[in-house]
Amino acid sequence: MKQMKYILLFNVLLFVSMFSFANRDLEIKAESPAKAQAAAEKAYEVKNYKEAILAYETILKEGLTSYKLYYNLGNAYFKNNELGKAIYNYELANKLQPNNKDVKTNLKIANEKTVDKIESKENFFIVAIKSGLVNALSTNGWAWFSIFSLIGALAFAFLFFTASQIALKRIGFFLSGISFVVFILSMVMGYAAIEDKQVTNFAIILNRESKIHEEPTTSSNSKFKLHEGTKVSVLESNPDWTNIKLENGNEGWVKTTDVGLF
Repeated sequence: MKQMKYILLFNVLLFVSMFSFANRDLEIKAESPAKAQAAAEKAYEVKNYKEAILAYETILKEGLTSYKLYYNLGNAYFKNNELGKAIYNYELANKLQPNNKDVKTNLKIANEKTVDKIESKENFFIVAIKSGLVNALSTNGWAWFSIFSLIGALAFAFLFFTASQIALKRIGFFLSGISFVVFILSMVMGYAAIEDKQVTNFAIILNRESKIHEEPTTSSNSKFKLHEGTKVSVLESNPDWTNIKLENGNEGWVKTTDVGLF
C-alpha cells in the first residue's frame, strides 16, 4: 500500500514537471519572434547581413508578416548584394503598404540596378495611369469619389434646368459637364484599381541569371535569359515550371525555384 502511494506521488510529480516544461516551451516559442527581431536588427546594425536575413526569415517561417518585416528583409538582401531577393521583398512590402514612401524609394533604387531593361508595348500615358493615378486612392476611395462627382453632376444639372438667370444656367451646365466627366474617369480608375488589386500573377527573377525555355522542360531550347530583379507577369505556374510574359510581349518557361511569386 505504501509502495502504491510512492508510485502515485511519482506520477503526479512527473505530470507537473511535464506540464511546466510544456508551458516553458510555449513561452519560448512566443518570445522567439521578438528575440529574432531584436537579433535581426542588431545583426543589421553591425553589418552582419547574412545573420539578419536568417533572423528575418525565421520570423516569416513563424507565420508573422508585415510590410515592415518585408522591407527590413529587403534592405538586408540589398546590402548583401542579393538584388533579386531584395526587390522581391520590397514588392511584398509594397503590396501590403502601397503608399509607403520608404518602400517605394528603395524599390526604385533597387530596380535601377537591374540588368534587364525591358520596354513596354504600352505608351507612357497608359503606364502612368496604371502605376500612378490608379494607386492615388483606394478602391473605396474611388467609389466614394465617383458617388460625390455623380451627385455634383446631378445637382449642377438641376441648377441648369431651374435657374432663371442665364449666368446661373451657364455655370450649372459647365459644372455639370465637368462633374459628369470626373464621374466617368473615377469609375474607370476605380475599376482599374480593383483589377490591379486582384492581379497577383507577378514574379521576380531571384537568380543571378535564369534561362527562359520554349517548353517546360530542361531539354527544350532556351529563348533568352533574364537576370535577378526583373519583374515578369505569370501566365500559369506549377511546382516545377512557371510560364512568364514580359512587358514587351515575349513569353517563355522558367523554373519555379528561380522566381519569387507574389
